[in-house]
Amino acid sequence: MKRERVVIVFAVCFMLFVLSSWAFAQTTVPEQPKAPAGDQNWTVYLESENRKYYFNPASEERFDEAKVRVWEKIAAKNKDGESDIVKSLIEFNCASSKYRIVASREFDVSGQEKPEVRLENEPWQYFNLETVLGALYDNVCYKHGTKIQKLKSIPSLVAPAKDTEKP
Repeated sequence: MKRERVVIVFAVCFMLFVLSSWAFAQTTVPEQPKAPAGDQNWTVYLESENRKYYFNPASEERFDEAKVRVWEKIAAKNKDGESDIVKSLIEFNCASSKYRIVASREFDVSGQEKPEVRLENEPWQYFNLETVLGALYDNVCYKHGTKIQKLKSIPSLVAPAKDTEKP
């Protein structure tokens, strides 16, 4: 009698394990965002001795008043011109100087994508505005000199001050 119970409990546990493994195997991984094809539409936002930093203004996606996603490309300068190092889909929270990397693709010297595991949908992190990310932030989170955020909460941006002086 005791032996039968042990066998039944074992069989039930085994079946639960098999069913959960099968269900897990059936789930599909969501497709990660793809970097814009080709080299058109990339705009240089910063350049150093060894690297060029680009962003793709056509790839900008705005989710609300403060959050925006944009593709960034970092290229290494070499004697033949330049070669891509990494392309990243970066999401900024323009209201709080936070960012996260949504997707990232690394490339080797020949321009082929590296097969290594990449972190994706990383947690939000603060960044210093005096860094490379700060330069990208300035290009993405400001339009015509105005910071993109909840305009209703900033009266001076909603209704510009009128010039009261008369000549």
